[in-house]
Amino acid sequence: MKLRKITSVLLASVMMLYLSGCGSEEESSRKKHKNDSDRQTISANLSDASEDVSSENNHTSTPNIQIETKTPPVSLGFNHSAMITADGSLYTWGANGSGQLGDGTWEDKLTPTKIMDNVAAVSLGTFHSAAITKDGSLYTWGWNDSGQLGDGTRDDKNTPTKIMDNVVFVSLAGDHSAAITKDGSLYAWGNNEIGKLGTGLSEGVGVNFPHPTPEKIMDNVAVVSLGNCHSAAITTDGTLYTWGENKYGQLGIGSSDFDDHPTPTKIMDNVVSVSLGSDHSAAITADGTLYAWGNDKMGQVGIDSVYARFRPEKVMDNVVSVSLAGDHSAAITKDGSLYAWGSNKFGKLGDGTLSSHEVPTKIMDNVSIISTGSHDSAAITEDGSLYIWGLNDRGQLGLGSKDEDDHPNPTLIKITE
Repeated sequence: MKLRKITSVLLASVMMLYLSGCGSEEESSRKKHKNDSDRQTISANLSDASEDVSSENNHTSTPNIQIETKTPPVSLGFNHSAMITADGSLYTWGANGSGQLGDGTWEDKLTPTKIMDNVAAVSLGTFHSAAITKDGSLYTWGWNDSGQLGDGTRDDKNTPTKIMDNVVFVSLAGDHSAAITKDGSLYAWGNNEIGKLGTGLSEGVGVNFPHPTPEKIMDNVAVVSLGNCHSAAITTDGTLYTWGENKYGQLGIGSSDFDDHPTPTKIMDNVVSVSLGSDHSAAITADGTLYAWGNDKMGQVGIDSVYARFRPEKVMDNVVSVSLAGDHSAAITKDGSLYAWGSNKFGKLGDGTLSSHEVPTKIMDNVSIISTGSHDSAAITEDGSLYIWGLNDRGQLGLGSKDEDDHPNPTLIKITE
């Protein structure tokens, strides 16, 4: 496989900030990153997606536990973005050095490019992407150095490749991936360093042994979420399990250590939603309480402290949705208020400043969907309007231009299909 070299020192330094959880993941990212192309302008046409696969994924849930299995119609990666329009069309734009846009080229696209029809769900990793079509087919594309596409190879792909059937949920992270099938089986593939796939470490400890095809991890799973070097799943009875790296206590097992945790460990009961950042974690219980734990250096746990938290700690009440990425966090309360906290580099919290916040800070009203990326964030309001903010060096915000400026205020993206 021919690898393209990094030509932008600035981008490489930003990547290192994000890919800090596992050393070899950072090295792999530098190795695989392909030559950046000239930037163009972007005029995004975004819309909420009416279709999802949540109904099929809830059929075995405990009656009193309403697990949130609906995925946002907009997803943000390291420096690329994706959205599903109301008719099920998938569009991608931004960086494309690893083929992560899926349009058949290796060139950046700064206007939305249609990739697929009949799409029900989308998830972006650092430099790879995945989509589930309405018939349950899972497709992946982009960076594949650790087999994270699941196609049995380690070659990058710049067009969608079918991986599995009967898929109802998918989650991607740095260089590993996971999916849930209709029968509740959880599969994972890609880099198994630190045991983050959940398959155990029979080959050795602390080494990247690629798993290029999906491997079954657990039964009766409703939701899965992946962080940089750790993973989490909610079973259909509302039990939360975590596995992988625990350097900052991000597994929530009551301690931090440098040992691998290669198999799922039970953490909490009555959990309805979970999201993982680079090395912190959050979960919502059935009563709407938001808990968080892990690395709190930038205030991303949200409890007014810069110390790592080793067990789930209460952050807020009345929460209906949470999204973590990198070193910042965001949540929506029952009244539609959007709150954000953690690192505010590039203005990714959306409060109009570049100051980090150690506790939740209110950003907007009337919000129904939140999605966070490595250096940006996006929200869909109750009227279907899309707002976006943060870093726009590759045009990934969809503002109609590219620049090196910070964008700390939510900006409306016009929709004209």
